[in-house]
Amino acid sequence: MRATKRKFVAIASATLVAVSGTISLNSASAATTPSFCPKFTGTLTVLSTVILEKPDGLVEQEIADKFMKACPKTQIKFIGVPANDLVTKLTAMAIGGNVPDMYASDAVNTVKMAALNIPLELRAALGQDYIDGFAKENIGEMTIGGKIYSAPWFSIPTAILYRTDLFAKAGVKPPKTFEEFITVCKALTKDTDGDGKIDQYGWAMVGTDNGSGQGRFNTIARNMGAVDVGKNSAGKWVTEIDSPGWKAALKLYKDAVDVGCVPPGQFQTGYPEASVQIGKGQAAMMITGPHTIGVALTANPAAKGKLAGAPIPSLSGVPATTSLNQSGYAIARKSKHRSAAIAYMKFLLNKENQLRINDVTYRIPSRLDAQADPQVNSEMSLGFVKAGEGKVFSNPQIPWYNSIAILSSPAYQAAIKGDKSIDQIAKEQAEKARKIIADNG
Repeated sequence: MRATKRKFVAIASATLVAVSGTISLNSASAATTPSFCPKFTGTLTVLSTVILEKPDGLVEQEIADKFMKACPKTQIKFIGVPANDLVTKLTAMAIGGNVPDMYASDAVNTVKMAALNIPLELRAALGQDYIDGFAKENIGEMTIGGKIYSAPWFSIPTAILYRTDLFAKAGVKPPKTFEEFITVCKALTKDTDGDGKIDQYGWAMVGTDNGSGQGRFNTIARNMGAVDVGKNSAGKWVTEIDSPGWKAALKLYKDAVDVGCVPPGQFQTGYPEASVQIGKGQAAMMITGPHTIGVALTANPAAKGKLAGAPIPSLSGVPATTSLNQSGYAIARKSKHRSAAIAYMKFLLNKENQLRINDVTYRIPSRLDAQADPQVNSEMSLGFVKAGEGKVFSNPQIPWYNSIAILSSPAYQAAIKGDKSIDQIAKEQAEKARKIIADNG
């Protein structure tokens, strides 16, 4: 059982002032200045993806407000950017020379930004004792050649999020293999009110042509035994996009749509829409991370206690593999406010605030002290915690990886449309991947 009761941030209590895509947070002065407050007087700019999400962004705002109340001389100004646009936005900022003091960073853009010499090395900035407080797997993904370029905030291991009540009514259990997946998906697809129309589907598929869809597909493909790019026994970069495993992942998407166990409009169904489908019981399972729980419960608080996680399925004979899908913050090397950025980063990552973001969003903390708290192992998120403790795949630390990763979404959309054979789709995308490897590898 959880040690604390989850509380949701009331949207009405948030003070969001949006101007030209930015969110500014103001604070009242404090009578006593805590020792953690920076001496800096002015505004710290922070590029955030979380700030635009609900309920997640409301918690990030709450933490920033708390910091500014304690440290009234230092203001936090958020620049919001959708997660799927982060790499593009950050690359443009880097080229333009206007990178904020702090910016959201994941395992993919950490490598890209490091190649551009944008981030501050954090081992020296934060101190080794502080670095030792991160979970080894989390800090490892942000480490390149022994140098740390991003401080992990949380992870969202990929697994199955499912409605326990709908599974119980259908008399099925979460599929352990992809051979079972379509069978379970069909069993969960129903006309629940007898009006002759399907109103409950098996799989809330994220079928959009963006990072949300690409990441989920690539994780499924890895659990079919195929990686989009990796090194062979000779140490050379190769792709398995035209392998049987990658084709099997394409077939899974096509088959699920063809048998009717996916809600209509899958090309327009992104992460937010699919999360709402789970919350409202319009779909019974989703390939996703624990952060979806917070979104689902915001859409339908009555779903509390009816959600759970289970390991992602795999092809028979292929060990189940997850991705941490973590996010954190980096500090710009050229920032003139490094000390203030370090102070805010440590405040954001203290145990109290790590548990606060977990309490509302179910994202798994990166710091060992927070991970050890009983709250993190809640009934609804325990399956994701266990997934993160299993076999974890980390994306290759190459600045051009995203050019390979994005090849999946046109492929699964084409497979669903059915205008080309799966063999032809895989062949075309593999040729593109091999050209990218030849140009960069």
